[in-house]
Amino acid sequence: MKIVVADPIFLPEEYRKQLEAIGDLKIYDKIPSSPHEFAERVKDAEIVMVGRCGFDSDAFLSAPNLKMISLWQTGFDNVNLEMATKRGVVVSNVPNYAFDSVAEFVFALALDLLRLVRLADMSLRKGKFNWKYYVGHELMGKTIGIIGTGNIGKRVIQIAHGFNMNVLAMTAHPSPMRAKTLGVKFTDLDTLLRESDIVTLHVPLTPNTEYMINAPQLAKMKPTAILINTSRGKVVDEKALVDALKNKTIAGAGLDVFEIEPLSVNSPLIGLEDVVLTPHIAFLSEESIDECTYICVQNVKMFVDGRPQNVVNPSVVTDREVQR
Repeated sequence: MKIVVADPIFLPEEYRKQLEAIGDLKIYDKIPSSPHEFAERVKDAEIVMVGRCGFDSDAFLSAPNLKMISLWQTGFDNVNLEMATKRGVVVSNVPNYAFDSVAEFVFALALDLLRLVRLADMSLRKGKFNWKYYVGHELMGKTIGIIGTGNIGKRVIQIAHGFNMNVLAMTAHPSPMRAKTLGVKFTDLDTLLRESDIVTLHVPLTPNTEYMINAPQLAKMKPTAILINTSRGKVVDEKALVDALKNKTIAGAGLDVFEIEPLSVNSPLIGLEDVVLTPHIAFLSEESIDECTYICVQNVKMFVDGRPQNVVNPSVVTDREVQR
């Protein structure tokens, strides 16, 4: 069995040994310079483990022996699932991890923006000990609007209650019972945007969520509000957000994800002061990445054992069972 780790992931020795016990293991510890280089890496693979690189149709066409992709992440929008299913390739993800890590990071971004931590630090390092320029805002009593109440969204709600915040939420499945259980008020998107001091996104990237936060939606937010995105970059229209920040339509943004990653040094976001930018690290705690790797490797082992798990294109597995 030829196993290829196609881009850098957290893979300690204990997990490497587990994979080596299954088959011939090849590990790449640098991001490929191009889709062509990525395709070259996976061309002989039967199983590919991949983190952030996209697995497009060209990569599939270059890998005739491919049987399984194990994603080192929850999202699978970087894989051409239609092609995978057509070619009978099982795609597994890591569906349940990093809830605490991502939820806590939301408040790291929010507090940095509201309390001007980064700006004060930069000023102090330049020898300017002048506190009066860094009057911030408290979280207590503010309204947070949470778009998406899955596992991460629910954890954000719990933390928000700890700060004595008012919580609005938007979900595809609202109910009075859920509202009472979570301690939130479910509302529509327009109301959430108008009334929230902080808007935080926790939805997957789908045709329905792509650019759900755009110029008209940003215009509905308070001029004192901030936007936090730790979900997927394309949930937000980046150009519209830049315009909103420049025009003071909103007060700031904390972004861990971007339309195109890595973020270009020429991105207009780089020059904006009221923005905190991080390189897709909300999930990145020692606890969460170890859990992610464990499940990612387990996905491979279970597939080899004939019992695939966490499959995001289950029709492939069903077809195989029928063929048996």
